[in-house]
Amino acid sequence: MRLVGPYRYTVTVQNGGYEVLNDKGRNNFVSPVTIRCPKLYVFATENLPVYVGQTVQDMATRMRLGFLADGSTGYYGYRWRHELPSVQLLVWCLEDIAEDDELVSLECSESEIVFAYRLKYDQWPKYQTEIHFHQTTAGHRALAAEVFGFFSDA
Repeated sequence: MRLVGPYRYTVTVQNGGYEVLNDKGRNNFVSPVTIRCPKLYVFATENLPVYVGQTVQDMATRMRLGFLADGSTGYYGYRWRHELPSVQLLVWCLEDIAEDDELVSLECSESEIVFAYRLKYDQWPKYQTEIHFHQTTAGHRALAAEVFGFFSDA
């Protein structure tokens, strides 16, 4: 397993929706976050994670779900969208992994990133609303350390 990225975006909340700007100042996601592949992503403010997620969907679809959710299905979406006007989004794609291992590996790495935050700051990321736990490997912990290392205060 290895991570490629991060791909950096600025997300601005607008009238219940959002605008995304990529690192070239354009209003769109760019490949490979636009394709189906395993991804870890972090929303951050002031260079600190506020939410850690994972998906195999393209990021536009994942973001749409997080912004449209109203709790009617039990999912309330990204809580930060109600309180923060803008966040940074960093996305990493996970390569060299079998398709049947994607979900557990993503969830393991996601939980280890959140746990690293908890250990450092004695608190969970402010808008983290759920997490899935599995037995992790040294590889999952290494991926998590790589992602967590991108935050200067981390």
